[in-house]
Amino acid sequence: GTVADGAAKPKLIYTMPTFHNPTGATMSGPRRADLVALAGRHGVPILEDDYAGDLRYEGRAHPSLKAIDPGGRVINTGTFAKMLMPGLRIGFLVAEGPVYQHLAGLKRAHDLATANLVQRALEAYLTVGLYQEHLERSRRTYRKRRDAMLGAIKEHLPAGTRATAPQGGLFVWVRLPEGLSATELLPQACAAGVAFMPGTAFCAEAAEGEQYVRLNFASQAEREIVEGVRRLGVAVARKLASDRGQ
Repeated sequence: GTVADGAAKPKLIYTMPTFHNPTGATMSGPRRADLVALAGRHGVPILEDDYAGDLRYEGRAHPSLKAIDPGGRVINTGTFAKMLMPGLRIGFLVAEGPVYQHLAGLKRAHDLATANLVQRALEAYLTVGLYQEHLERSRRTYRKRRDAMLGAIKEHLPAGTRATAPQGGLFVWVRLPEGLSATELLPQACAAGVAFMPGTAFCAEAAEGEQYVRLNFASQAEREIVEGVRRLGVAVARKLASDRGQ
């Protein structure tokens, strides 16, 4: 692509190329190369959010944008909170050049440094190989939960429902049957004992997300996932019946 004359030039490209939140999509290898090349031609930096890149359940891994960045324009960020425990609050950032010094200065101004004891404990955990063992267990567990959710969606949600089958990550992105509003469905779903995040929360133009819901399969056991989707199916059926009765 090209930047048209008079068009506003973006100051930053923010992207989740692997297991995107909320869609679960993964950017292809050629598209990654095109994005890095395009950013290089126009002098625009890229912030690559790799929040769940280690949670791959199937498919071939692609190199990170940072790994194919020849000019130091990509800033790669990740976190251990999603893999280990939310309260850990330790992430990492990979950058070089002037932007690194600037970001390091901002970190010092913000909180000086993350707690040293917690960082040392994490370093020991990583060094002895426990992190890789934990990842393997997590991948097996989350893969089963993902599959349970996809199976339950197929069984309990009506025709016209479409769900992605993410190769990794934490979420399934669901498109509701035509004419069904996620924000209008949410109160009925809560009344049935299940909640979800409406797609409107993820779109600059809220109306573009009205037909979508994001479901998290990582936080519940398989039995609870199936029951939750069943309850969601009940709520959808009630909403459809109510709409037809209007």
